[in-house]
Amino acid sequence: MRKAWLLAGVMTASLATSGCVVVVGDDGDGKSWSNHSYSEGFQVLDRNGDYSRIGGDINLRGRIGGDLSLISGDVDADELEVGGDVSIAAGDVDFTGSVDGEVSIAGGDVNWLGSAGGEFAIAAGELTVRGDIGGEAAMAAANMHLDADFADEVVAQADEMLVEGRIAGPVRLVAADEIRRRRMDDPDHGLIEIAADLQRGGEICARTVVFEPGARLGDTLQVWAETEPTLPSSIDSRLVDFEYRDDRDCDTILD
Repeated sequence: MRKAWLLAGVMTASLATSGCVVVVGDDGDGKSWSNHSYSEGFQVLDRNGDYSRIGGDINLRGRIGGDLSLISGDVDADELEVGGDVSIAAGDVDFTGSVDGEVSIAGGDVNWLGSAGGEFAIAAGELTVRGDIGGEAAMAAANMHLDADFADEVVAQADEMLVEGRIAGPVRLVAADEIRRRRMDDPDHGLIEIAADLQRGGEICARTVVFEPGARLGDTLQVWAETEPTLPSSIDSRLVDFEYRDDRDCDTILD
């Protein structure tokens, strides 16, 4: 989670950048091969080394053998294959494709559809994640929709959250860390909907927690909320340990 919030600061600084400066780097040993062309408004890459760019909107396709680093306006990566790590600080980000290494993204609206082999950290306004995530995941957003296959731990914080898919590691999910009195009449404020298979349980702190039909638990899940959730038949009630939140801050409860 710390990485995700640090990225948010980088994003703010990057959006103040004016002009367009392109910096493209390989491995520095003179042996990396690269090639690129343009198609349908996308730069199509085929390179063995790293690719870095600072500037305006960036649209990419193709293959990068090394790391991808972008500080820009909006980013559209379409079926992009990255052999190293990905670091993006931008406005809106749409990413489809695959990343062998770690992923770090800070943006406004972020839509991820793809695979990531390493740690996965995203800070966004609106966030959607689909695909396969191999490493630990830390995400923060105002509104969040997770519908992916997570192979490890998931830490996520949002004001409103929908969780689908499968999470193999333990979860720590937080909605409305602090209760905002001016939004007490908003039914979505502090709402977490669970329609996922949470195989190792974990912790949830929210205002309201809703378990959808078909949601599954493989281990104990500790839930703090303002109202006790109703459990569907797919969940063994003995696996849910509920406690009233009583207007407490989640960071105090989960400390």
